[in-house]
Amino acid sequence: MLLFVLYLILMVGGMVILGLSFASPVLPALVFVVGLLCIVAAVAIPVTAGAFEQRR
Repeated sequence: MLLFVLYLILMVGGMVILGLSFASPVLPALVFVVGLLCIVAAVAIPVTAGAFEQRR
């Protein structure tokens, strides 16, 4: 359950940050990259956790 909450926070937060990057007056490219990394982390965490669980 905790993994799902973390996934949800990272995914939705990344989408919000990506949206805000287009209106950001200061370093929009950096804000975009941070949002993109949040989404990548949101996808990578369950995949990594599933592989780790399967290895046990």
